[in-house]
Amino acid sequence: MTPMGAKGLGGEDKGPPRWPWLLLLLLIAAALVAVVAYWGGEEGKPTPQAQQQPLKPGATAKGSPSPAQKTPAPGKVPPVPEKGPSDVVKLGPETARSELQAKRKKPYGLDKSLDVVVRSDERIQVGDKVISVEELQRKLVVEQRGEVLERPLEGKGRVSAWGVHLVRPGENLWDIHYRLLREYLKSRGVILPPDADQPNPQGYSSGVGKILKFAEHMVGVYNLKTGKMSSNLDLLEPGQKVVVFNLSEIFEQLSKIDPHDLSGVMYDGRVLLFPAAKGTKEKQKGE
Repeated sequence: MTPMGAKGLGGEDKGPPRWPWLLLLLLIAAALVAVVAYWGGEEGKPTPQAQQQPLKPGATAKGSPSPAQKTPAPGKVPPVPEKGPSDVVKLGPETARSELQAKRKKPYGLDKSLDVVVRSDERIQVGDKVISVEELQRKLVVEQRGEVLERPLEGKGRVSAWGVHLVRPGENLWDIHYRLLREYLKSRGVILPPDADQPNPQGYSSGVGKILKFAEHMVGVYNLKTGKMSSNLDLLEPGQKVVVFNLSEIFEQLSKIDPHDLSGVMYDGRVLLFPAAKGTKEKQKGE
């Protein structure tokens, strides 16, 4: 055997082998690459705080503000509109498009299905004829419903909101009602198809149909020529009759419905009966 440090054949010195050093250099280089890749990937990730940060109220997932709610939350009845500059509201295209009427219609989610929204302490004018809304209310209750109207003490009466629609050619009362209901539900995010008011295959009224039948009891058709409420609601003479809606009564009922589920609505001939909304049921369980 040749001792360490001795010369080999040919007289040359043999130093330590080089391959361990090459392997060490390769391992160091691989470690550096891994560290750079790790830190570079972490910079592109959101921090845990950013991942858990909730959306701001009124913002969508993209951060843009959500559309403003057009109607009050379910369970709340729109307030009676404030008084205008005059207690006489003239029916016509100019009034229907006025800023005052736009402000009055908005809380109800309505725009095109009514000509004007008025207060019960105001008067409406059609052509040369002027009639008080209070008188229309009396005629609706006494002449059309056959009920007794209790007159409150002077200055103590409850002011209510009314909608007025001047009859156009080709219109019927059912379509006028349905147009109002569709526009209102659209403002609450529900699009009713044109045939949603039709009976089901078994011949039973749909929830929409029951709401429209109830609306007939809340609506009056006033004949401008005779000065009386019409008993024949199927005969609507264009330009001669106006349809008046007691919005305070109607929306007191509509505010109770779940617009996404009308299947359980019941009508007993005078009042609407509604299944409890999902949120109401959960609240009752927790109480």
